[in-house]
Amino acid sequence: MTGMDNDRCVIVEVGNSVTELALLEGESCLARERVPTAGLQGADDVRRVIDSFSGLRSGLRSAAVSSVVPRLTALFVDLLSVRLEGDVLEISSALDLPFRFEYFPRTSIGADRLALLAFGAGRASGRAVIVVDLGTAVTIDVLDRNATYRGGMILPGIDLQRAALHERTARLPLVDIGSDVPLLGRSTEECIRSGILYGCARQVDGLIGDIRSTLPVSHGKDEPLVVVTGGSSRIIAPMLHCLHETDEHAVLKGAALLLELNRTGR
Repeated sequence: MTGMDNDRCVIVEVGNSVTELALLEGESCLARERVPTAGLQGADDVRRVIDSFSGLRSGLRSAAVSSVVPRLTALFVDLLSVRLEGDVLEISSALDLPFRFEYFPRTSIGADRLALLAFGAGRASGRAVIVVDLGTAVTIDVLDRNATYRGGMILPGIDLQRAALHERTARLPLVDIGSDVPLLGRSTEECIRSGILYGCARQVDGLIGDIRSTLPVSHGKDEPLVVVTGGSSRIIAPMLHCLHETDEHAVLKGAALLLELNRTGR
């Protein structure tokens, strides 16, 4: 085993819609594979995905699993433990965290939110940080400049919105949301796309603005850092008016930070 292999790790992010396997070395994502979470029905499916991932090879020692789908969490942890020599870490609130954290009940917060907060804490450099995950659900979480968790929000993402409009009405179609959408639609489909896309962007903008306005008074005057990630970030992030940085691998990188922080024998 080489030193380079020891610096590399496999991160599995199991989301409600997509499951991603990635090989990380520091800040670099060297390999990745994405599969629909709905297609992972049991151990055979999970084993097949693990076996086919090109980034999983002999010499790697450690992995972390960030999962919001409980039925798949233990499957990935157990099957990766068979393949790897070192730690296979489940991301949870029981870990050592790089921020002070209170949540009720503590165990109910999603692993993806913890990983994204860890990524934000590592980027903050003494500033408050607002982390936004634009996924099936949109989550917004906040650390103050002392790396203390102030709270968060959960709201429906664009996929949930378009599904709800279709499923809870008699005539509205299920539409795909693209990036080239006019502000004002001239068909039912265009109106749905416009309402969801621009509505989500302005909602996130407004909430970030409201959060920012609360931070300077009691938690320092430095401008908060805003980090945006998630499956819908490619189409929503460019529409945001607020200053922010976008990193599509932020949850993966945050999980890797937690793996390093909680590695046995380090």
